Amino acid sequence: MTWLPFLIIIPLFGAFSMPIVSLLKGKAKEVWATIVSFATLMVGIQVFREVWSKGTLLYTLGARNPFGKADFPIRIVWEVDKFGAIMVLIITFVSFLAVLYSIEYMKHDTGLEKFYTLILILELGMLGIVITGDIFNFYVFLEIMSIASYALVAFRNDTWEAIEAGIKYMFVGSLASSFILLGVALLYGQYGTLTMGYLAVKMAENPTIVAKVALALFLGGLLFKSGASPVHMWLADAHPAAPSSISAMLSGLVIKAGGVYAMARIIFSVFWPALNPITVGWIIIFFACITLIVGNAMAVVQEDMKRLLAYSSVGQIGYILLGLGIGIVAYGTKVGEIALAGAIYHVVNHAIMKALLFLVAGAIIHEIGTRNLNELSGLAKTMPKTSFAFLIGAAAIVGMPPLNGFASKWLIYESSALFNPILGAIAIVGTAFCTAAYVRVLFTFFGRPSEKVLNAKDPGISMLLPMLILVLAIIVMGLFPWQISDKFMIPAARGLWDVLGYVATLMGGG
Repeated sequence: MTWLPFLIIIPLFGAFSMPIVSLLKGKAKEVWATIVSFATLMVGIQVFREVWSKGTLLYTLGARNPFGKADFPIRIVWEVDKFGAIMVLIITFVSFLAVLYSIEYMKHDTGLEKFYTLILILELGMLGIVITGDIFNFYVFLEIMSIASYALVAFRNDTWEAIEAGIKYMFVGSLASSFILLGVALLYGQYGTLTMGYLAVKMAENPTIVAKVALALFLGGLLFKSGASPVHMWLADAHPAAPSSISAMLSGLVIKAGGVYAMARIIFSVFWPALNPITVGWIIIFFACITLIVGNAMAVVQEDMKRLLAYSSVGQIGYILLGLGIGIVAYGTKVGEIALAGAIYHVVNHAIMKALLFLVAGAIIHEIGTRNLNELSGLAKTMPKTSFAFLIGAAAIVGMPPLNGFASKWLIYESSALFNPILGAIAIVGTAFCTAAYVRVLFTFFGRPSEKVLNAKDPGISMLLPMLILVLAIIVMGLFPWQISDKFMIPAARGLWDVLGYVATLMGGG
């Protein structure tokens, strides 16, 4: 028996039963959301172990196999390789911590049954994206994830900021989704199938101009979704406006699952036979360089703590795209393998680091009621545990050893310098800006206390525990960086490169 279907069944059941559970008084909805997200995490761990022990998993919903006559009018193929399994693990882990954190963080808000329903739907959408082997199904889950995230950004709809950010995010997101849907339609019209592995086979036999147009539409839409520069403007508004537990998911997971992961999966598992790797790789590298400079430079000048973290997310997406781009151009070489492994590693590391930093920001807003850095001077004296968590997160994201950010950034620096020294220099300039932004915040926290912070205190256990778990993850992963890289990230990169293996799993299941 495979655990794969339960990744969708559990959060879906949890979300749809939430209105009934919320009829019970007291903390019923919070407890139910926590139980559902914890159960999803347990299934995520099981799926990860299954993929690592047995190899790529294939599951066909509505039929015995991916081809031939279906027993049911709808047939959906799920296919999970090592990169997909890593994404499943990180999505279920961070989502569970976000739900746990929300118990205390959101207690003053109203309409919480809607909030917890949406957070489970958001998790469901991301999990669907990373396990699907069907391109239309990928689009459906992308829309589920996107619509839930638009609603969550605008959740506090009593503020103009949240409404404006939600509308801007929805406008940009809908445009990006339209590109992707048009790409799906072109592929189906040309090749008559929606199964990713089978599309790759058909494309190898008959690469057409339609496939190239579809690829351009996918790339455009997914660069939008990942928050790459120059189409990052929605991200800088959406993340600060959303509740902090949602900001942690948006920055840590949504732009990865719906942006970077989707881009890697579609390029390697669908379009690889029909594309020119050098052209596509260099397009991604070009956007990566702009993104990592613009994002990190804009972070330096922000007065608002959450806007600073949002721009920092744009900068970090630049590093991931740089690794992905080099992995495409230098396909089959050692440099390409290191770059792609570094990109996958940084997806995981950034999810943990940025989730922690946004949870810290949420704790500060919850206690003090402001995000303005000029009013947060001397915070370390009154909120020592929160400030310590921020210090660890900031040091990790800058890339200081022995924390987890060092290893993934090192792999990206090393591969970009070997591939092209100019790219290595651009990556290091981006890090200089990133360091300046976080050093400025730390100087503020450890400065002379302002009046605003004198009565502040560390938050309760429901908010502190997720932050401490993430601090622990950053430190533990930082102690075994190369073991994690060799055991998980390099095999995941090789698995993504192994287009024939991905197709063979599908054919074997047929």
